[in-house]
Amino acid sequence: MADPSGTAFDTDQFDTIYPTGVERHYWNRCRNAVIAHRLRSLKAAGPMLEVGCGKGLVVAALRTMGFDITGVELASVAPVPEAAEFVRANTDALQLDPAFRATVRTILLLDVVEHIEDPVAFLNALKVHFPALQWMVFTVPARQELFSNYDHFNHHFRRYDPVQLRSHVAVHGTERVTWSYFFHALYPAARVQLKSSGARTIGFTVPGKGPASWIHALLGWLFLLEFHLLPGSWKGTSLIMGVELAPAGGRLT
Repeated sequence: MADPSGTAFDTDQFDTIYPTGVERHYWNRCRNAVIAHRLRSLKAAGPMLEVGCGKGLVVAALRTMGFDITGVELASVAPVPEAAEFVRANTDALQLDPAFRATVRTILLLDVVEHIEDPVAFLNALKVHFPALQWMVFTVPARQELFSNYDHFNHHFRRYDPVQLRSHVAVHGTERVTWSYFFHALYPAARVQLKSSGARTIGFTVPGKGPASWIHALLGWLFLLEFHLLPGSWKGTSLIMGVELAPAGGRLT
């Protein structure tokens, strides 16, 4: 299996992609809500584990929504204070305590598999090491035609469409695979930006507290409304997929 640590973020990348206050940005607000919606629609059960959780922004957000979730991060990074007691940094998910691993029923891989050279081997290893696993939920950057300097900076091997992601995560005997693109309106904007400048902006501009944060809250709500109202097959800059695993012994192929 390819070593996932080869593309783990360093401190500069974490600070660029996850600066302090980035949870107020519309992208994170919407993404957190989309993830929560997919978990509820799957009726995914806890305990949940976010593998590759970074600073724990999603762990913190989902815990406020009532989800029983913890996180593990391979890189040595300080979690946000709200998630500090629920995140284990500088830790390989496959090396977590076996007794804990035996309790995990849902794994979240949120913008993670695009960093891994051999995702199928990694996902199979998760299935073996987490014997009670019933659900896997993924978000990934979508559409290879949008591959750019942003992806190079983030050490992405690829961007995804539903067929390619399903080929990584499909299991023998899978009961359900559900997927949707989201951030639909950002897709044409990204195409235009790449065509005109050949590059994308790297990192996030953090909205300040007060009016700027309120504007981002509104934008996040509008992108969430778009996610609910538009067909999931319409192209977007992100893709979410939920997989309900086979009951006993199914392996990813």
